[in-house]
Amino acid sequence: MKLCIISNFGPPHCGGSEEVIKNISQCLVNCYDYDVTIFAKNYNKPSFWEGIRLKPCPKGNALISELNNFDHIFVYSDSFWEIEAILNNLDRIKSKISLALVGAYFLQKNPKYLEILKNNIDKFNLITHSSITPDYKWCIDNDLPVTVIPNGVNLSEFQNNTINFREKYSIKEKYIILSVGNFFYGKGFELLPEIAKRFKNKDVIIISISNTIKYPYDLTFLNKTKRQSKGLNVRFFRDLPREDVVSAFNASDILFLPSKKEVAPLVLLEARASKTQWISMRVGNAEEVPGGHATMSPKEDDKGYKIMDKLLIDWLAISICEPLENNKIKKRRVSLGQQDIQKIDWKNIVPEYDRVFKI
Repeated sequence: MKLCIISNFGPPHCGGSEEVIKNISQCLVNCYDYDVTIFAKNYNKPSFWEGIRLKPCPKGNALISELNNFDHIFVYSDSFWEIEAILNNLDRIKSKISLALVGAYFLQKNPKYLEILKNNIDKFNLITHSSITPDYKWCIDNDLPVTVIPNGVNLSEFQNNTINFREKYSIKEKYIILSVGNFFYGKGFELLPEIAKRFKNKDVIIISISNTIKYPYDLTFLNKTKRQSKGLNVRFFRDLPREDVVSAFNASDILFLPSKKEVAPLVLLEARASKTQWISMRVGNAEEVPGGHATMSPKEDDKGYKIMDKLLIDWLAISICEPLENNKIKKRRVSLGQQDIQKIDWKNIVPEYDRVFKI
């Protein structure tokens, strides 16, 4: 099958969505004899993963013409920047389209395009990553057929990693609190210095790992967070090799996800794969992921972002501190995270994509 995958970002960008697309692509090429081309809006390398073509994403009519060269189209996120062009030209697109909603943020805000989707639903396979996320509920409320395909992780990537992160990066502190995420709006990076203040007298380091991205406020957010972290034990790493990121997971005591809004955060599954407990607010599908704790966070703004106040920050700090110093809690959470761990290996998830793409 000739498959076209469309996304906003390609290399050198690296985030949750890019990891999802990478693993799906590689497995389809290696195990299901797919011919895969990825069109990305932002990238600056001529090639991507081995055996998979990466091309700049055309705009408007040029994109529509290109799509008819494929047997199936997979649009990752309805926030794809050319989604309007696709929805406005469905009569010109011959192939069926699988759309991973990843929040359905665009469609929820644009009734016009929701109606277009409803009137042409036979041309679509809708996919969500969980049955407890708002995009799934939105599908049910609008009588839209939807398939749940969870996110996954490459378990062998974590199990076979032999890099000593502490040694390589001279980490001397007893405990590592890890935060992995890029500096987009709503990712909660401003929580890192606030949490660090509450661990100032403890043998703890907070490590932030992120990638340089083509996003206007990336450096603005990063530099502001660095300024707020001055005098605190927070280290910022950028653009590390993937294997070093994996080794950081394996070396850490807790993964802290500070995001104020999520759908199905991949880092929680990566924490499970590395046998690292995690802490987050109740965002996305965190409540259904074993191996950690999603704290109470009842206050939200009108866009669904968690509202951070002193009480919430204090509660997050307590939620992090307790399992650091209580080995029984850590062992119990890690044990829960390892139950049925094979189910989240990509090799057991990609068959669902193959099935949907062939409908």
